[in-house]
Amino acid sequence: MNQESVPLKFVGSLFGKKHIALLYDDEEHAQRIEFEFLKNGLMMGDSCIFATDMDPGLVILKMINNGIPVMQFLKKNLHIYQIPRMTDKTEVLIKCARKLFERILGYSRPPYRIVARIVSDISTPEGILAEMTLEREFHSKFSTFDGCVICPYDISKLRANQGNKWIRHLFETHHATMYALRSNQGGAFCLQ
Repeated sequence: MNQESVPLKFVGSLFGKKHIALLYDDEEHAQRIEFEFLKNGLMMGDSCIFATDMDPGLVILKMINNGIPVMQFLKKNLHIYQIPRMTDKTEVLIKCARKLFERILGYSRPPYRIVARIVSDISTPEGILAEMTLEREFHSKFSTFDGCVICPYDISKLRANQGNKWIRHLFETHHATMYALRSNQGGAFCLQ
């Protein structure tokens, strides 16, 4: 088995409630993992949510190219949201992100399969602090959440902004971590 298939195999084995960090430096590989995760959920009837700063039309094209029968599920249990860029003070980012997450969940019914990072811009200290706060808060209440969530992080952006501290925080606030690297290295491990 090649290394690239390790995260895909892990995603195929996911059932129940898990909060997972996906660390990547290969966006295309990471999207294959994310889309496989959602496709598995769609086939089981889960409400699948993909929230990103990417244009929804582009997301739909990429999903189709990755074998997801989007039109079959789009009006049923697949929801694609474009996360707006929020630039402001940390407290405002956190407040807006909480409202956005509630709104996104309001259009779906559990069980959920979600691929999202609610603060799209983690290139600023305010964005990092807001995302770290939200991850900690969400993870502490995860026992009441009915679903499985993948939070994708481009590690090149993490390295530029408090890399080791950030990554350690992600390990502490997720049940498992997957990684997808350009070197065709990939892996998954459970932390909790």
